Amino acid sequence: MADSLYLLDTDTLIFMIRALKAGSPGERQWELGRNVLARVREHMSEGVRVCVSAVTVSELEFGAAVATHPIRERRAVSKILSPFELLEYDAVNAPRHYGEIRAALRASGNRIGAMDLMIAAHVRSVGATVVTNNIKEFQRVAGLRCVNWTVA
Repeated sequence: MADSLYLLDTDTLIFMIRALKAGSPGERQWELGRNVLARVREHMSEGVRVCVSAVTVSELEFGAAVATHPIRERRAVSKILSPFELLEYDAVNAPRHYGEIRAALRASGNRIGAMDLMIAAHVRSVGATVVTNNIKEFQRVAGLRCVNWTVA
């Protein structure tokens, strides 16, 4: 399993941020975040690469910028990202995958959000699996491997 590569989707990291903030056991967001944290630790302890796309970092930075308390949110984003390898959005392979995925979705009459499309392209371009709670959206992309770590 050490050769596996996982990219955490934005929603997964948001669950993790919420779990690290003052929350209460029993609150759904807190519980989902704790499940994700446990899975991340388990995989990383086995030598699995768990990474974050530059696209995801961009989404998190936007969320922090528009938050009620941007400085506090920015600190939370920095803290949650610190243990992970950040993968740049490659200028050649990821755009090619983006074009292929978008064309296939258009031909099939399916759509996904613009940022999710970029994340899907990045995931596919590096041969990774996307870790997301938004399985329904990402499953529209043919051949994209996705898992949900919010489930215990």
